[in-house]
Amino acid sequence: MFKYSEGLKMEIVLAHKNKGLSARFLAKIYEPDRKLIEQWIAQYELNGKFTEPTRHFSGEFKLKVLNYQQEHHLSDLRTALLFGITNKATVGTWRRKYLAGGKEALFQKQGRYSKMPKKSLIPNKPREEWTEQEELAYLRMENEYLKKYLALVQEDEKKKQQQKKDREKLKLSEN
Repeated sequence: MFKYSEGLKMEIVLAHKNKGLSARFLAKIYEPDRKLIEQWIAQYELNGKFTEPTRHFSGEFKLKVLNYQQEHHLSDLRTALLFGITNKATVGTWRRKYLAGGKEALFQKQGRYSKMPKKSLIPNKPREEWTEQEELAYLRMENEYLKKYLALVQEDEKKKQQQKKDREKLKLSEN
């Protein structure tokens, strides 16, 4: 998502407020989407400032927002403005999650899954208590590590030798 400067937002809001230009007309002039401009105008009129993006919200907060919206029969935009949520679509996303998965869906962590395995190959107990499978897995991992380390060391040595040869050639060519 493209991030617009505070100055541009202010210029657009002031053009709307002082000159009476519509959000649709301002969208044609300045490029941002009409809905985004309407959101900036509403944010500024309500709070006197623009809300900051990329905040992380707790499950309790999400539930509080949805309950408040339901009790007061508010739109997504009005609810987002009241609670300082940058994008009104966030409230709609939370509602859909709540309807599909209940209260627990709001508390689930979001993000990418790690490509690294979570379980360590090294058992969390004294080495004398390792099973044959655990010890074998550890020894295989150790062997792979050493092979990779040795390959890196050899590659580094080759680079150093090549650099030394290049310097010697350069010295011979200069003489």
